[in-house]
Amino acid sequence: MKIIGVLLVSLLMLVSNVGYSQDVTVKIGHKDSLYSNILDETRNLVVTLPDDYEATGKSYPVLYLLDGSENNLIDARLVTYNLKLELIIVAVSNTNRDRDMMPLSRPSYKVENPQAHNFLSFLGEELIPYIETNYRTSEERTIRGRSLSGLFVMYAFLTKPELFNSYIGTCAGWFADMDDYFTELRESAFNNKETYNGKTLFVANSLSDPLDPKQEIHQSMVDFSKKIKSALGDQVKFKYKTYENAGHVPYAAFYDGMKFISESEKDE
Repeated sequence: MKIIGVLLVSLLMLVSNVGYSQDVTVKIGHKDSLYSNILDETRNLVVTLPDDYEATGKSYPVLYLLDGSENNLIDARLVTYNLKLELIIVAVSNTNRDRDMMPLSRPSYKVENPQAHNFLSFLGEELIPYIETNYRTSEERTIRGRSLSGLFVMYAFLTKPELFNSYIGTCAGWFADMDDYFTELRESAFNNKETYNGKTLFVANSLSDPLDPKQEIHQSMVDFSKKIKSALGDQVKFKYKTYENAGHVPYAAFYDGMKFISESEKDE
């Protein structure tokens, strides 16, 4: 509740220069887009730049925000504002969420045409090069997903760990009937330990998530936590955090994840 209160105060500060007698208009970023040959469609983006971007000439880390709705982008701006982080935020809007975020279909979550491998290729081969060509970026990249896109973050971590430095998955994990698929991914991934040197992974789940009544997703992350620690040890900075009564997608998890990443970077 303390974190939520701080974020609400920050939102008021962001709009404090707007008169109460006026309509409140807050610019949260500028629209951008690119056509994807891989996905055969145009993908809409909203890009938020640090306040001093034009004046400094500096290069900035990039936060790639999946499920890039306006509300999620506002959350990201509030979190980075409170943590005093200077980032370029790239919010990626959805077109076909199930198709893009799911690498498989199972009875627990049926998807007609799972194409997460294509969406991951889009990120690595098209979106990231586009952003790094058109904006002043450093080599630091973070990806954040929530719920279904949180599962995608885990998929990306296990299949293309070199794409990002840091990964945040909120309500991330999988149901029991997906264990065989992700176990195979994990075992193959952790055989290439050198690709995980210096990576950061923060995962969070609610213990009162109505979409995980049997705590299958939570259990998948408990098991994963043991495996990543035994296989990779200190190569990866990893934290799994649970919230007792937070419902689906704990609000504080985004803040806690970005804080964990920023503190991990300071320790290097």
